[in-house]
Amino acid sequence: MSKKKQKIVRIIDLVHVYKGKVETIALPGINVTINKGERVVIRGKSGIGKSTLLHCLAGILKPTAGKILVEGKNIVDFNEDQLAEYRRNTVGLVYQSYNLAPFLTVKENIEFPMIIAKVKKDVMDKRVEELVEVLEIERYLNQKPSYLSGGEQQRVAIAVALANKPCIVLADEPTGNLDVENSLMVYELLSQMCIVYNTTLITVSHDPEAVKYADREIILTKIKSKDL
Repeated sequence: MSKKKQKIVRIIDLVHVYKGKVETIALPGINVTINKGERVVIRGKSGIGKSTLLHCLAGILKPTAGKILVEGKNIVDFNEDQLAEYRRNTVGLVYQSYNLAPFLTVKENIEFPMIIAKVKKDVMDKRVEELVEVLEIERYLNQKPSYLSGGEQQRVAIAVALANKPCIVLADEPTGNLDVENSLMVYELLSQMCIVYNTTLITVSHDPEAVKYADREIILTKIKSKDL
């Protein structure tokens, strides 16, 4: 008898409209269900709303209408304090531009989200040690990000995203600034790290190679979806 899959994200009739002189419908009513531990790639034409969807999932952008249920809780209804806690403990973010603090060392960048979450120092030290070993970035611990290559910086960014043991990692075009070799390395690392930690991975990418490292591909369109 197969084990029932646990749903971790349910997006229901999600709409987002950008206001301006001309209103732009970025999300026309999206319905998506994602299971715990699943690796999903979201693709579609430029301007279709991929990053908008990810920013809504991250609690950075409030949608115009609809629900985003994460572990059964509708984050659209969260207040600012609840959203801050959600971003701190539930989701980890990986950006195209790495988003590392240039004035901090690699070690300090990885520690930062744990300091904000008030993680005990001995636990924090153990977590840093574990992440840098798995991601093979021990030798860069005392370096500033500017001394690292793009691929090395993205390894650090993955460690930062995983620091607080999030149940979901959101990756927004994580290989957009990398060459082919480093892009494949990042896809492989993200995929393997999420398998190791049973973390749900939701990646936005225009790159068809990303699909090879996913369990499922979701194609966004301008048409309201039933269930993707």
